[in-house]
Amino acid sequence: MIKKKIFQALLIGLTAAVAFTLLTQQSGFAKELVVNKGVLDKDTIWSGDILIQGDVEVARGVTLLIMPGTTVRFAKIKDFGPNKMYSDKDNHFSRAEIFVLGRLYAQGTKDNPIIFTSAEESPAPGDWGAINFNGSVDNLLEYCEVMYAQTAVHCHASQVAVLHNTFKYNGTAVGSKNLPDVPVSCVMPVLYNLITENGGGIIIGGGTASPVAHNEISGNKFFGVYLKKGGRAAVRFNNINNNGKGVIFYATKEALLRDNNIADNENYNISMLEGQPYDIVARNNWWGTTDEKKMQEKVMDKGRDQSLGKVDLTDFYTAPVVGTGIL
Repeated sequence: MIKKKIFQALLIGLTAAVAFTLLTQQSGFAKELVVNKGVLDKDTIWSGDILIQGDVEVARGVTLLIMPGTTVRFAKIKDFGPNKMYSDKDNHFSRAEIFVLGRLYAQGTKDNPIIFTSAEESPAPGDWGAINFNGSVDNLLEYCEVMYAQTAVHCHASQVAVLHNTFKYNGTAVGSKNLPDVPVSCVMPVLYNLITENGGGIIIGGGTASPVAHNEISGNKFFGVYLKKGGRAAVRFNNINNNGKGVIFYATKEALLRDNNIADNENYNISMLEGQPYDIVARNNWWGTTDEKKMQEKVMDKGRDQSLGKVDLTDFYTAPVVGTGIL
């Protein structure tokens, strides 16, 4: 229903507007559109091949619509160099980013996804900054492939649905936090995504309230899910396996963590960091074993450091949870 309302509103706006930028097709090939540092101050459509060579801001009241099959490539610019619009390191990334104050609607399809990636011949994590939302609502990223960013999607006090995407080779796949001077409460549903081979998976921070469900979170170097500084999330029906650490907690009191398969993470399946004195309930999960001693060996909590809270692993499942991950 939410997506339907967003789409209907977009169609009305697109029909009425006459000043849209739409990439045309010539002889069966899309002409590459080069986008330099600047502000999109009117509703815009991107289609075909887009090359971004500096920060792009979507102004308040403006919608950027990205069509299925579009490839958005980011040139690797100098850290906080002349192609950056902002030097504010608290809210911005060091390399080129799409900074959304208005609205971004990027809905690909399963067979025709939207791709966000590096323009480098030999791409690497961190070649570009982020799709960065700030005080923005009614955003959608669905059926996108996002690669080689610093933080692929970052939700600053915004509302964005992150559905059916693939995140690979990023510094961090998805991050979120509230901002004290922005009235919008951060809400970021993260559902049905493949999150693999990144430095980190999902960060839920700063009072964010987000459902994290039915994701495949595996093979990330440092962590799968990280709840920090009051981040609140319902983490359910995910496969969180073979990451550096499975789920990390820091300065967090409220979390729902159940009905997940959390196993075979390299260091710990659950790890409390220094500054996590609060207990965490983690009942009703599968930990890869029914041996309680082996379960505890994969937990960093009060049992290893008295300054930390205690993780409650009781009522654990005795076999992998059915129906987790991407359905």
